[in-house]
Order: sequence, then C-alpha cells, then structure tokens
Amino acid sequence: MKIKKKIVQILGPTGVGKSKVAIKLAEEIKGEIISADSIQVYNDFDIGTDKISYKDMKGIPHFLIDIVKDCSQFNASNFLDMSYKISEDIINRGKQPIICGGTALYLKTMINGIFPEKKEKKVSREYLNGIVNKKGLKYLWEELEDIDPCYAKKIGKNDRKRIVRAMEIYYNNGIPPSEIFKRTKTQYKDYTFIRVGLLMQREELYKNIEYRIERMIENGFVNEVKYLKSKYPLSCPPFKSIGYREILMFLDNEIGFETAKKLIKQHSRNFAKRQLSWFKQEKDINWFKAENFFDIKGFVKKSLWKDQ
Repeated sequence: MKIKKKIVQILGPTGVGKSKVAIKLAEEIKGEIISADSIQVYNDFDIGTDKISYKDMKGIPHFLIDIVKDCSQFNASNFLDMSYKISEDIINRGKQPIICGGTALYLKTMINGIFPEKKEKKVSREYLNGIVNKKGLKYLWEELEDIDPCYAKKIGKNDRKRIVRAMEIYYNNGIPPSEIFKRTKTQYKDYTFIRVGLLMQREELYKNIEYRIERMIENGFVNEVKYLKSKYPLSCPPFKSIGYREILMFLDNEIGFETAKKLIKQHSRNFAKRQLSWFKQEKDINWFKAENFFDIKGFVKKSLWKDQ
C-alpha cells in the first residue's frame, strides 16, 4: 500500500504567532519548516519582516528564508517550484514538511497550481495601471466584462489589483482569465493538505501587532532601512512592503517619525483584516485559537495518521 504524502500548512493573519506554533509542532512530529512569506525570502531585510532568529528556530531546519541576495522578483511560481523540491527532499529523509506563513497566494498556489502563461509579455502591469490612472478603473473593468463577464462579476468593479491582473493575462495570452485558470497545474497533486488556521481575539491580535512594531523600532528598524537604502535600489520589492515604505517616507522627510510609526500600525492592522478575509473564503481550513496548541497537535497528528 502506497503511503500518501501529506503536508501541513500553518496560516493566519500577521501577529497571530504562526512561527511559534509551527516550531512546537515540528518538535512533536519531526517536522521541518518551509516559510511562505513573500518578503522574508530577501536577504538583509530582517527587522522589518520580523524574521525569525537562528536561536528562535530551536534547531528546526527552516527553508526559503534569505534566499534572494539581490532585488530580483520572487513570485508564486518561484515559491511553488522551490517549495515542492524542498518538500520532496524532507519527505525522502523521513521528516514532515510544515509550511508556515501568511502569504495567501503562495499557500493557495500549492493546492491550485499556476496557470501556464506565455513568458513574452506584450503588455505590462505598469502600462495597465497607467490606463487606470488616466481613464479610471471602470474603463478597464468594462473591457474585462466584455471578454470575460463571469470573472468580471466574480471580482467586482472595485478590485483594481485583480482587474489589472486579469487584463494582463488576457492581453498577453489571448485567452480570457476564466479559461486560463482552468489549465492550472501543481506539482503537489499527489499531496494531501492539512490546513491549520490560527485565530485570536481582535483586540489581542492588534495588541500583538503594535507590540511587535514597537519591538522592531527598539531593535533598530530605522537604522536597518538607512543601511538597506544605501545598499539596494528603491525598486527592490521589499521596500514596497508595510514598514519599509513608511520608514522610507520618514527618512525622505515626507512624514514625521510618530506619523510613520502610527501608519505602520494602522496598515498592519488593515493587512491582518484582509488576510482573514482571504482565508475565511477557503472552506478547507481548520481553525483553532492560537493558544490551543494541544488541540492543534491532536488534529494534525490524527490527520497525518489517517489513511496510512
């Protein structure tokens, strides 16, 4: 009888304590951790990403952290390919892969896959954003409605990011987004996913987020950004992420320090809300209170042994 390959995902909003749960779980089930964080892949961007220290890893191997040494774009396709190879290696060594992170696209891509886009692009996302800036989002949405009414209705008139992405797909592939999404492929087709979502009372979550930001500031976040600004071009992807962009605004004298700190907290809270909204749409996630590790451990162990 062939043993089914299984993979655990620990997910949830920023500040909920995913890393702590993943490490405790790894100690219990002989696990190794693959990070699903779109910014922690970048080397040197440490404090602003709240990157886990070697000491806090407690001897558990971690992957896909500090792997991009320059400013090249790291995307869901890169994550899918690399995480799959690492997962296979972990399983072949008799260990259990645990995916830990809050980048919803990466986590979902593992299950649903990536659609086969053409590499040569006729139209860039920047060009389409320029059209939106000049003619308005409604103009681009109406174009999408003409070529793919079902998908246009699904995402709505105000979802700029998805509207632009949908039209980018159409112009570069000549196929409506709904059609190309049907052609998605994932290397993980032989895997069973055990998805664990972490929840926390909103007030406590926000308190954790604010505490973490204060800790980042105390640990030298501003000096880190000064250093990174001198080493890397401002086009480097992590500079666009929450925390880095506000501190850059402060360093450029666009806003005061207290305003920068206030904005980081506000934008982080808003991001946590959006993450929860994304995750709540997915029906295969099993939700637990972050502090209930006993229940989490029991559920994961039972799921791992099921059908073996």
